[in-house]
Amino acid sequence: MIKLDPSQEQVTPTYLHKPLYLQIQEYLAEQIVSGELKPESRIPSERELSTELGVSRMTVRRAITELVNEGLVERVHGAGTFVAKQKVEYAASELVSYTNAMRSRGLRVSRQLLEFDEVPASRRLAERLQVSIGHSLYRVVLLCLANRVPVILERSFFPCERCPGLQDYDLEKTSVYDLLVQAYQIRVSHIDQSIESIVASEIAARQLRVEDGFPLLMITRAVFRQEDHRPVLYSQDLLRSDYARVRLSIQLEENG
Repeated sequence: MIKLDPSQEQVTPTYLHKPLYLQIQEYLAEQIVSGELKPESRIPSERELSTELGVSRMTVRRAITELVNEGLVERVHGAGTFVAKQKVEYAASELVSYTNAMRSRGLRVSRQLLEFDEVPASRRLAERLQVSIGHSLYRVVLLCLANRVPVILERSFFPCERCPGLQDYDLEKTSVYDLLVQAYQIRVSHIDQSIESIVASEIAARQLRVEDGFPLLMITRAVFRQEDHRPVLYSQDLLRSDYARVRLSIQLEENG
């Protein structure tokens, strides 16, 4: 239980001159960041905190609202307030291989092949992959799980002649990017990626085990080979926003 006393404002430099709601917010945040309050554990209710700390419920509510805005806790209607699920933070360079990124963070990773077929290229896919309309493409849909929780839905398209015999590989054992580089020995010249926020469709929601309209991050990617700078992969991956965070690092040149 939390044992924060508002009188600490007088004796603890960390909380000196700070409003009570901010003291409570920072104290709970420290408990979450340190791991004392575990992900998905329930925190005391507003009434419990109000009684324990000797402050008004309005003060407690404001502190918790700030924590919700920071993404550290989430309110569940009818159940209470819970520490937010632990998110996997991906550097932009790691978005091409989620499996490696998650394993490096100590997560148990597995993949399920949901769909594999050969389809004709639509106008949109033909433009993205620089092929003619109707060109044969491999379509691969994979579900990536972290600690048995479905967190990423990968939907990829490959021109068949650029990745022959794709059906012979175990797509549940390796990432599609690693397959291109290692099995097909493709030298990648560059990768174009974009990130946007979308809501889950009925099908995606069912596959990711979330509600319809759940917020997702969509990573759209095209991978180009070095020999002719033509794309060998086009994908749209859907990441659950409650399990993923993307970090971008920008190196600025010094003026002068």
